[in-house]
Amino acid sequence: MSGCLTSLTGDSNNSTEAANASDVFEIYEPNIFVPTIQGQQKIVESGTYFVDSKSSAVRVIRLVDNQKTVSLLHDSSMFSFEAPEFTEIYFITADDFSATQEGIDLLLENPVLVSPGYELKNVKRAPVMEFKENFTGVLVYTFCPNMNSTSIVVNDGADAIQIILPDGLMTGNRIVGTASPKPDSFEEDEIGRHVLKWNNPIGAVSVNYYNEKAPLYLLISFAALAGAIILVYLRYRYQVKKLHKITELVDDETSGFRERKLN
Repeated sequence: MSGCLTSLTGDSNNSTEAANASDVFEIYEPNIFVPTIQGQQKIVESGTYFVDSKSSAVRVIRLVDNQKTVSLLHDSSMFSFEAPEFTEIYFITADDFSATQEGIDLLLENPVLVSPGYELKNVKRAPVMEFKENFTGVLVYTFCPNMNSTSIVVNDGADAIQIILPDGLMTGNRIVGTASPKPDSFEEDEIGRHVLKWNNPIGAVSVNYYNEKAPLYLLISFAALAGAIILVYLRYRYQVKKLHKITELVDDETSGFRERKLN
């Protein structure tokens, strides 16, 4: 998944075609985030965001419960002056689906790809997806924020947020990059990816990420800089001492210098 393929302008027929929900799940990992609140798992309208390591694209899995309008970004102007791109939009549900653990299990076992009528509005400022009828299920799409590929900002109003960094990327170093606000949990999944979870975030969530070897490279750079500074200082001291010796020389009929007295 490279992400940014075709941008949408509000036409409900611009989604990439797929034969069925299983085809979508081969591209988008069906990871529905169920947060733990006060020690209990709770089904809420959560979002899972997969960062693409090769581009600025983010693959999104949003659980939607009986909504006619879904916010995609509360304020897209924070990303760039250009309108953000939303591509490869799919809607997945199941027969008699409900936003419960049983409903989620049923959806994952027997997903159904549907085509509800919708319209993408206010793309340049605060894009929202508006359905003709209330929708309950999973909204899947790729988001291209048109910004650098070292950070992700989620401000779509999801009740719980899970950000998954690909293998080789991480966050948490105060110098190189951190997550704000601090996640409720920072885990590693079964294939070694770093997973950050916010069970009940207030406002936007941002993560500055970097290559996992970046802190080592930064340490090496600082060490090399410190070494260069020390070498320059030692050379300066050597030159000063050498100059002092020259000024202190006395003409002893062999050096060619005459005595120089300092006042």
